[in-house]
Amino acid sequence: MLSPAETVEKIWQGPTSVTVRSSRYRYAARPADWAVADEGWVSEAVRVVASGQPIYVTHGLLLPVDGESLHLNRPEVMAELGRRVGAGLSPLAYAELFGELYSVQDIDGPVVYSFGATESARAGWLVREADHFARVMVVPDAPAVAPPVFEQGPGSEWTLTFFSHNYYFVSEMMTAVDVYAWTVTGGPNRAATWERKTIADRVLIPLS
Repeated sequence: MLSPAETVEKIWQGPTSVTVRSSRYRYAARPADWAVADEGWVSEAVRVVASGQPIYVTHGLLLPVDGESLHLNRPEVMAELGRRVGAGLSPLAYAELFGELYSVQDIDGPVVYSFGATESARAGWLVREADHFARVMVVPDAPAVAPPVFEQGPGSEWTLTFFSHNYYFVSEMMTAVDVYAWTVTGGPNRAATWERKTIADRVLIPLS
């Protein structure tokens, strides 16, 4: 994640976290509470937040039991990960990663920078229930959404549809979300592909 021009200045290690201060950012790495962490082939899932006020960027790492670590902010890595859906990776766990790491305006890569409103606020959310914008995050003017749907064909090809959103500051008195509708397709013999449509842009949330 560090650019070639960055240099490490200091490292702090805690019981469950590692913090690195570089010449550009402060990186805080902690175990991620993503569902993919429960899969048998995953040793650890890590959320890394790069802080350089007022910019906060979330990176996702998967450390497999065997093999090299996976930087999930790279679209080609997420595409290859789709081969595991239905065979060692639940569709909901896969959608959750898109929800947090790809709910940002530019997802073309080569690295997707998932910007968060604050260091502690998630950069994005997977919508799990139709009442998400009343129960999880209150957004009075948000569009209608629905839970994820997974459909698998006779040849093990599959389609996963779901909604996600981001969360960001507009001003000191206002935050907002953009809402996205996803269609992801894949199968065990090919990398996943996806289409994302913006169904709501800059839906304002007054700060209480």
